[in-house]
This record gives sequence, C-alpha cells and structure tokens, in this order.
Amino acid sequence: MNNYIFDLDGTIINSSKEVLLCFEKAFERANYVIDKSRLTPNVIGPPLKEIIKLIAPNITEDYIQTVMDIFREIYDYEQNDISEYYDGIENFLHNARLTGKKLFIATYKPEKPTRRIVKQFNMNMFDDIYTIDKFGKHITKTEMIEDIINKYNLKKSETVMIGDAASDVISAKEAGITGIGVLWGYGEDKTELIQNADFVVKNIDELNKKIEILDTNISV
Repeated sequence: MNNYIFDLDGTIINSSKEVLLCFEKAFERANYVIDKSRLTPNVIGPPLKEIIKLIAPNITEDYIQTVMDIFREIYDYEQNDISEYYDGIENFLHNARLTGKKLFIATYKPEKPTRRIVKQFNMNMFDDIYTIDKFGKHITKTEMIEDIINKYNLKKSETVMIGDAASDVISAKEAGITGIGVLWGYGEDKTELIQNADFVVKNIDELNKKIEILDTNISV
C-alpha cells in the first residue's frame, strides 16, 4: 500500500483522559451534576452532542448546548493536553513516511483542536489533514476519503483506511478502498468494526504484517 488514511482519536492518539477531563470541567462550569462513573472511554467516539447524552442521559437541549460551548472553550485551546500516542504508532508513521508513503488524517474532530494536537505531537509526516469542518460544513468520512483520492490522484487499489471505529471501515468500503480495523482505541464492543473491516489487527506488529501481505499481493 502506498497511501494511508488514518483516523486520529482512538487510532493514532489516545485522547480519552484529556477528553474526559475536559467534559468533567465543562459540566462543572455549567453547574450540571453528573454521575462521574459515566466518564469512561466507552462514551468517546460519537459526535460531541451524543457523548454528552451518554454522560448525562436526562440532560435538556439547552444544557447540551451550554456544555458543548464550554467544552470547546476548554478543549480547543488546551495547552497541557495529556493525550498520548498508542504504542508503536509514531514509529509506524515515521517509517511509512521515510519509505515514501503518502499519509493522511481523516477525523470527525473539528479543525481547531486537530491542528492543536498535530502541532503538540509534532505530526509533520502527513500530506493533508481532513476534519469534519474542513470545507466550512460538516462532511462525512466517506466524503473525506473520496476527496483525498481525487485531490491527490491516488489509486484505490493502493489506498487503505485505518481506524478503530466501524464508521472508519464502513466509509472505506463506500469509497472503494481497503479498510483495516484496529482493536485498540475506544469502545468495548468491536462487533460492527470486525464485521465491516476487510482486515482486523490487534497491534502495530500485526498491522505491519498485514501491510506487507497487501503489498505483496499488489506487486504480484
């Protein structure tokens, strides 16, 4: 494979501690009492509004908007982010770059916090970064993949989407490329991811081996 499109949260970066801390602060500032036992990594993954509902099932729409606004104020400008790379992923990305691969990010995260994270973690290996608001309106991950392919004239047979969520591999399928699901990341139930992925890997070693096999099949 010559072209890699990566999801960000749950695939490259484990931001669960940071995100949950910011949610806790946001609810506190909004004067909304929550059951803190609900602040677990399992709520991370859906859009912001849905996460808030998972944390606070009985919350009203007005409070949802208030918590969203406060969360953005905190998270978008966080200077002491406690997120971290998943084991082995940074080396994988650097090695891919050194061998001439094209690297992209396709994330449902907005551009502002994405750029902040990219800068903080010195992710200078990516050719382009696609966020949910890249074009001034919300776009799907399928649309991100298709635009990347068209803009950079990529061969679909040489392009792979790698992510920890079912939406990542489903979007890959819709765009006509290979989808690799990773079993690290967010969410305990990976059933839908496994059902829709072309391949599933448990760690970076398995990802490297799978890429090698795919490369061999392409060159045959």
